[in-house]
Amino acid sequence: MVALMPRTTLSITGSGAERRMFPRKEVSVRVEGRRLDHSVEARQMPQLSLQLKDVSLGGIAALSNTPVGRGERITVFFPPEGPARGWDAYGRIIRCEPSAAGGYRLAVAFDPLPAA
Repeated sequence: MVALMPRTTLSITGSGAERRMFPRKEVSVRVEGRRLDHSVEARQMPQLSLQLKDVSLGGIAALSNTPVGRGERITVFFPPEGPARGWDAYGRIIRCEPSAAGGYRLAVAFDPLPAA
């Protein structure tokens, strides 16, 4: 069973509007990703190594050494932690920008779960 979350309105905090429905949790863990598109670049380099910066129910922010196109579909594998099993998440790239620390900063929005 899937519970539907009510839509929240935009709230103004600080200098801009906050559009997030789910709170972010800062993390620092390496996860593996895989590019799912059929582009030449995705087929030549299908694996992604991602250094997570934050995670929420709606998506992740991560650093990657590989640039990824906006709108590209990826899957991310979260490894087992303690008694919890590992799991996969599917999503699309919202943003890919060069990072001051080197590499690229990615924003990924997870795909919503289908209603059963």
